[in-house]
Amino acid sequence: MLSIIICSVNSDQRNQLIQNIQETVGIPYEVLAIENHINPRGISAVYNEGVRRARFEHLCFVHEDVRFFTVNWGSILLDIFKDSQLGLVGVAGAAHKPKLPSGWGAEGLADRLVKINMIQHFKRKNQPPSLQYQNTELEKLAQVACVDGLFLASTKNIMERIPFDEILLKGFHGYDIDLSLAIGQYYKVAVTYDILVEHLSEGTLNKDWIESSILIHKKWNHLLPVSVGYISKKEKTICEKKTFRFLMKVMKDHVPAQRAWITLHLGELIRLNFFTYLKMYLSIGKAYVLKK
Repeated sequence: MLSIIICSVNSDQRNQLIQNIQETVGIPYEVLAIENHINPRGISAVYNEGVRRARFEHLCFVHEDVRFFTVNWGSILLDIFKDSQLGLVGVAGAAHKPKLPSGWGAEGLADRLVKINMIQHFKRKNQPPSLQYQNTELEKLAQVACVDGLFLASTKNIMERIPFDEILLKGFHGYDIDLSLAIGQYYKVAVTYDILVEHLSEGTLNKDWIESSILIHKKWNHLLPVSVGYISKKEKTICEKKTFRFLMKVMKDHVPAQRAWITLHLGELIRLNFFTYLKMYLSIGKAYVLKK
């Protein structure tokens, strides 16, 4: 039996998802669609409410713009959690989380370290939906450092002991990475290739995303970077540099220059050689000068 928790802001999408779940889940279930359109709370608070209200031990947190393609996916999910060492499952994730504030993807190392199986739609790009499938090790279940929040599965027992951090994260970003790092201290975090979903929208990178990423970094600075499996020092450096460039691209449109310098210094963000650090530091000034 499965409790499916939805933070709902769009009644049409919610109803379509509930119908899709009914047609595909294949096991006894309940849907806890928590309305969050009027007087909205952060998604962490909504999901924690869902955990408290859930009647069943196995939990699934899913965005309402997701559709399930795999029939009997609920049974598949319960079989996956027969592994008592498993704490969190997604359908997209990465085996390395860099030191710098970032999303769930391993910038610069995606070909080898990103694990994903889903159909992605693109609203802001003029291109058709595409199957995003990366599985270099040909696994059914790939252990990762963090997973994407569009689909998260765990158990009530775990989530009551390791809840979403609604005190720190009061918006709609970063909760997935924070939860991955928290649960990853005690259990395995993994991506399943046995459940295929369709994601009808892309993520949004904005000021709130940046601020959430910085908060998460400050919280987990003592632990980062986190890797699952082998990753060389050269690969880690590549990932930090690519993540930095990605971060600067987002920050220069949403964050004042002085904030960008502060961000780079938080908790000795990067452990690279001095020359590399200096180049990255100076590039902040270049980015903001060019912007003007």
